[in-house]
Amino acid sequence: MQSISKITLSHAQIQSLVSHHFGRETCVRATQELTEGYFATAYRLDLADGRRWVLKVSPPTHVRLLRYERDIMSAEVAVMRLLRARTSLPVAEIHCYDASRTLLDNEFFIMEYLPGAPLHKVRGELASDVQQRINRQIGAYLREINAIEGVAFGYGPESAPRFTIWREAFDAMLLTVLQDGADIGVQLPLSYAEIHDLARQHYATLDEVRTPRLVHWDLWDGNIFFDMATQQITGIIDHERALWGDPLMEVNFTGYDPESDFARGYGTPVLDTPAQCTRRALYSLYLFLIMVIECYYRKYPTNGQELWAREQLAKTMDALNNGMHPGIKMHSVP
Repeated sequence: MQSISKITLSHAQIQSLVSHHFGRETCVRATQELTEGYFATAYRLDLADGRRWVLKVSPPTHVRLLRYERDIMSAEVAVMRLLRARTSLPVAEIHCYDASRTLLDNEFFIMEYLPGAPLHKVRGELASDVQQRINRQIGAYLREINAIEGVAFGYGPESAPRFTIWREAFDAMLLTVLQDGADIGVQLPLSYAEIHDLARQHYATLDEVRTPRLVHWDLWDGNIFFDMATQQITGIIDHERALWGDPLMEVNFTGYDPESDFARGYGTPVLDTPAQCTRRALYSLYLFLIMVIECYYRKYPTNGQELWAREQLAKTMDALNNGMHPGIKMHSVP
């Protein structure tokens, strides 16, 4: 995906990074940009000795980011190391993380290459029993993530504010993205004050959340690698937006079906009370606001995401106004 948050690196620049962190004798034979992501730049690195790694690079410092995106590469590195230590998820090992901005004007890290293709590209080729199995596996993986407890609510970067009360954390998060939109004049279906007031009417439901838990927040099929040869999930990627909050924030709980294989794999009932459904709608409101507003920051070459997200935002606001939970399927994202 083209985005102004991405940069282009020359072979010589990449070789310089590798030489610094692997040794001068290490030669990069070939590179390939991995273009699936929407935010950071990524390259596959094929070394002359047969090893293969992935380089991930943060956006340029001059590119204007949404407030919650600041310093999120440091959070991704921390979460990947945490998941490798505390779960059975197939998460890449990090060889090095360089936040010095001396070799590049950007932060970067080099991680283990994980084989396979994004699940959303191959799912249609899989037999129904295989799809059922992997859906259960995704549910089980997500349960492992959400089982990790934190000490405070908030986003992952150390620079992000921390809260002891979830209601206060979520309100700060919502106000932050609304400020992002106001800063560049994004037009929304209601005024910014009206959207905030709509959300606040339902904040009492947030008080049920007492324990900060790790939320991946981006575990859709595009961030799951699947190996067609072994018929196994081989990687979970893009942990940069992880936060400490309510597991119901996970995008997997939009359009949730309690009888699905994913739900069986997750193993814990969710969205079985009106308060939980309202919280889920609040989180959808927040997510779709981000998805609309970020388009004006990224300047994507097409408007597919914005049109889709605006439609879902309207449904979500209508649901909150009418006390219903919108049945939105996240795999519909263009």
